Amino acid sequence: MNRINQTFKENPKNLLSIYFCAGCPTLDGTADVIRTLEKNGVDMIEIGIPFSDPMADGIVIQDAAARALRNGMSLRLLFEQLQGIRRDVRIPIILMGYLNPIMQFGFEAFCRKC
Repeated sequence: MNRINQTFKENPKNLLSIYFCAGCPTLDGTADVIRTLEKNGVDMIEIGIPFSDPMADGIVIQDAAARALRNGMSLRLLFEQLQGIRRDVRIPIILMGYLNPIMQFGFEAFCRKC
């Protein structure tokens, strides 16, 4: 059973899932944010993949994506930052983003990295 299904099975109610944009507020803080959220009781984390034209998102996520991109965040860098995260983080981690960065990265390469 995957981590998401297991989480819902163990806690069918009152789950806390948090979204944040990778690379915001700082470029190198993504892994620390994940560890801190888990340490403080978050059940599941959704990491936003920053995109230059996030038209389907509200202003807060648009601003976070713009800041992350200005900081230098990329999908390649995000995968580098997440490498080894499973040594100390057990909760589900979900990547959320637009198709464009995934297409640019390559579908097969993206799936392998995930």
